[in-house]
Amino acid sequence: MHSVSTLTYQGRPIRLRGTMLNLTDMWRAAGSPEYRRPTSWLILEDTLRFRAHARAHWTELDEPAGDNVVHDHIFHLDPDGLVATARGRNGGTWAHWQLALAYARYLSPAFHLWCNTVVRRAMEWRLGPPAAAHDPLLLHLAQQFRDLHRRLDDVERHAADLMFLLVSAQELVLGNRLEFTGLTRATILKAVAAEPFDGQCPCCLREPVLTEAGRPAPGAEFDHFFHRGLNRPEHGWLICQTCHAELTHGGYLVRFLRMPEFRAFQAAVLEQRRRARQCPGDAAA
Repeated sequence: MHSVSTLTYQGRPIRLRGTMLNLTDMWRAAGSPEYRRPTSWLILEDTLRFRAHARAHWTELDEPAGDNVVHDHIFHLDPDGLVATARGRNGGTWAHWQLALAYARYLSPAFHLWCNTVVRRAMEWRLGPPAAAHDPLLLHLAQQFRDLHRRLDDVERHAADLMFLLVSAQELVLGNRLEFTGLTRATILKAVAAEPFDGQCPCCLREPVLTEAGRPAPGAEFDHFFHRGLNRPEHGWLICQTCHAELTHGGYLVRFLRMPEFRAFQAAVLEQRRRARQCPGDAAA
C-alpha cells in the first residue's frame, strides 16, 4: 500500500497514491465547475469509450489500482482497475493517472497543460528522480532560478538607489549649490587614500587623485554625484579631471552608468565614518 502524497495547483492540493489521482481534488483545483464533476464525466460516452479501449489494448498497468487507494475506506473498485471510489477523510473518486489526464483536459485547457507537465513528471519520479543533467524539467527550473536571482539582484540594487535618492530628495528643495565642508572633504580624502582605491580615481581607477602628502592632486575635483545641493560625505567623491568633465557634460545617463563605481565609493565612505565613530581619537588625528 502506497502513502498519499500531494501535488499543488494554484494553492489547492491534489492527492495521489501510487498511480492513482484523486479526481475530486482535481475538480476542486480547477474551480469546481458545476457540470464537470467526476461522476458526470465518468458516464460520458467518450469516457466509457476510452476505458473500453484501455481494457482491450492496455496489456499492463503500472501497478494494480487496488493497491493505490486507502483500503479501509474503499467501498467500490471498478473491474477495470482504473477507477475507485472512497469515502472518509481520504475519500472521493480516484482514477489511474492516464485516465485522470483525460479528465484534466475535460476540466480546462490551462489545468490540462499543467497536469501534462507536473503529473507526468511525478509519475516518472515514482521510480526515483532522474539525474539533474538529463532531466529537462530540472534544467528548466535551474535556468528559471538563475534568471530570478539575477532579476532580484537588479531589483535590490535599484531599490537601494531609489531609497537613497528618496531620502536625499528632502535636501533638493534648497536648490542652491552647497560646497563640501572641511569635515566632508577630509572623510572623502580618507576613503580615497584607503583600499581599494589607494589614491587612484574611484571613478576610472586609472588616474591618481592624491599627492604623496595626501592632498588633492592638480586637476582632481570634489564632485557632487547626485545634486549640487547635496554635500554630505556620501553624496560626493574626489575624481580625476577627465572623469569630472565626463560626468559634468555627459548628462544623467552617464552618471547612471557610473552608479556601480559610486556605490563602491559610498561603501568606503560609510566604512570610514564607522571607524571614526568607533575610534574618535584616530579620526581627530
